Parts: sequence; C-alpha cells; structure tokens
Amino acid sequence: MGKITNIHGLPQSIVDAVTNDPYVGGGDISTTKLIDSPRVRVLSAKHHAEITVDVSERVWALLGQAVHTILERAGLRQEGVITEERMYADVDGWQVSGQVDTLHLFSQKLSDYKVTTVWKKNGSDSWTRQLNVLRWLAHQNGHTITTLEVIGIFRDWRKSEALRDPSYPQSAIQTIHVPLWTLEETEDYVRERVAIHRAASNGIDIQCTDEERWMSPSKFALMKDGAKRAVRVADHAEDLGEAGEGYSIVERKGEAKRCALYCDVSAWCTQWAKEKT
Repeated sequence: MGKITNIHGLPQSIVDAVTNDPYVGGGDISTTKLIDSPRVRVLSAKHHAEITVDVSERVWALLGQAVHTILERAGLRQEGVITEERMYADVDGWQVSGQVDTLHLFSQKLSDYKVTTVWKKNGSDSWTRQLNVLRWLAHQNGHTITTLEVIGIFRDWRKSEALRDPSYPQSAIQTIHVPLWTLEETEDYVRERVAIHRAASNGIDIQCTDEERWMSPSKFALMKDGAKRAVRVADHAEDLGEAGEGYSIVERKGEAKRCALYCDVSAWCTQWAKEKT
C-alpha cells in the first residue's frame, strides 16, 4: 500500500494498526488474488507507491484480522487442528499460495472465518472459489478435505430482525455451507486462472468482468411525467408494457460499484476511464 490518509481524524492507534499490516502473501500469487481481477492485480503492482487509501476504508479488514488472531488461540488448544498455515503448490511455473484459517484433520473439514454482512448469509460465488482452491492446495500438501464451511460473523446483525423474521440469521454468527468441487475441476480452474494472470503480467489487456466490477444490472422505470418516484420498476422494458399518455419508460443504467467506490487503482484504469466518458 502506498499512502495512508486519515481524513476523518481517527485515533492514531487505528492508523498505526492499519499501517503496520503484517500480511505479505507468498509465492507468485495468492489464492485471494488468483480468484480476483488480473487487471487490478497488475495495476496494483505497477502503481503500488502511488495508491492512496484512507484508514477509514480499512476498518472492516482490520476487524477481520483481529478475529483471526483471536481464533488462532483456540486452534492452539485443539488436537488435530491446523490454524493460519500458508500452503504452496507449483502450477505451470507459478507458485500459488493460500492460507487456511482452520483445518480440522480428523473431520477433514476446512473452516474459513469471515466478518461479513447478513446479505451474504447464503454464501457467495467468490467464497466457493476461494475455499475450493484452498482445499486443492491442502490436497497438494497431503491433507484430505471433504467439507468446506464459512463461519460468518455478521457485522450488521440486528436482534430485532431475528425476532421478527425466522428466515433472518438467528445469531450474529452462522455456519455457511460451501459447495464442494471435484479436485479435477478445481485444478482446471487454478490452471486457467494462472494462465489469465500470466497473460495480464505479460502485457495482455485483460478486461475486468461484470462480476469483478460488482456490476448491478440495468433497470427500467415507469415514470409519471413530473414525478420523482417510479410507478413501477422492472428488469426489462417490455415487462412494463406501453407507457401511455403522461408516462414514460426510463432506463436506469447499472453501476460498476467496485470501480466507482472501492477500487484502489481506478484512477489508472483505462477500462473505467472509457466507461465514464
């Protein structure tokens, strides 16, 4: 990370904790970067010294690190449990690495702890990719894993919602099942991702996908002339039928939320620059 700012005047202890992040990764590419955008990785390496991030934007990441530190203590007391261990595997000339949170050797289970939102109570595709790659890495290092799970710690959990809605998580911590790929499927995926990242490192212009950009889909709104609120909103204009006199159908274009709000290298991204013009 290049420059850390503190525009909100947070306590110096928080600034120091963010600045002194001990994470260094390992190998040629980590699991987290492997499953993410090659474009972001290449731009981050190229502009490392120029990137400016406010400390307030790293608060949730800091909390996640604190949770891992606390849970690592628990693993030290359990027989047959590996905690916070980084594993490596060579893939077509690149060394892929990944750090497991908790590996239960007897039950052959991999648990990953995430400070997250209730919105992800059913998991996510990125979690599925990450944990299956970690499982594959564990297999390359002699460990058999048959169960994958995320221990979700919901930072926005509300007791009032739990009492009102039985489908809402009934606790601020929930175990979330993660689908298991075959090891063959995972290895194919890892090799494909290494090839894409290698191409990006060699100067090939790899565009970010809509998923990597956190792209929200476009919507269509039926608007009454002069009104600010939509009468109805739909995914497709034809679903709204004919607008009729005094009404119009307006497209609400999707937004690349990561590019607009959360990407540290958007200032140097030609893909994002073209979209804004």
